Amino acid sequence: MIALAALALAAQAGLATPLLDYAATLSFDTAPEEARYRRALVVAEHELKANPPPASDCARTLGAARFAALLENVGSQRTWLADHAGAADAYSKALGCTPRTAYLYAELAQELMDDGRYDEAQAAVTRGLAIAHEDYELGSILARLDFIKERWPDAIGWLRWAAAATPDRKQEAYSQCLLWLAQARSGIAHPQLPQRPTDGWPAPILDALDGTASEAQLLAAVQDNSSELERRQALAEALFYVGEQRLAAGDAPTARRYFAATVNLKVIYYIEHALALAELAKMRAAAGPP
Repeated sequence: MIALAALALAAQAGLATPLLDYAATLSFDTAPEEARYRRALVVAEHELKANPPPASDCARTLGAARFAALLENVGSQRTWLADHAGAADAYSKALGCTPRTAYLYAELAQELMDDGRYDEAQAAVTRGLAIAHEDYELGSILARLDFIKERWPDAIGWLRWAAAATPDRKQEAYSQCLLWLAQARSGIAHPQLPQRPTDGWPAPILDALDGTASEAQLLAAVQDNSSELERRQALAEALFYVGEQRLAAGDAPTARRYFAATVNLKVIYYIEHALALAELAKMRAAAGPP
């Protein structure tokens, strides 16, 4: 695997940026299928208004499960629209009706994290794990929280766990992308991964991260997708992970451009979109007032 010192030297020399160049040719006014999700939100909110949960003690009512489902549906539609504060409010109210539902804590924690409310997200994960000690979604969210907060040993541990805990090979590969980057960001010169998938997406991202494929080859894999939406989604992911690779190599200015390009694609319901926003927010905070 490529050593970080080599990456740093390459960054200083000025690597080509084919993913950025391709992204610069694209422009989108709205998120994918935004109109459909807005219509679905109107329906969900209408159903909730027609069947409002009680203002207090929802969990004690006979209709608690139904009220929770209605609130969860509202939260889900707001999630698709990246209304993180609104989604978190809906999931929190749903938990008021069914407080022992671990997956709702995962939904709540994800939205709190994407809204930049990291301490609240951590608390929601902790409450969820008290109910379901080995819940994959909760553990994965904790891994991303540790990644955002740059708690590298904890992030590495949880990402290793997440890669092993899921039977879904695609989700395993995404955990391994972040695992490689967490090691690289922590200063490990030669990140090590568990046995990894070699076929299908997002394997080309892993190949680009460890230096067995070029960024141009990664772009070719992005463009190999059959639909515009799939290419847009794959490009958003590729830009984020390569941006993190540039950051690990010490090239923060170029990393910023990759994160900005990720956000500009407006794939707002992807984890990578929220993570790119988090990185940009940290960069702005580090730079201080203009």
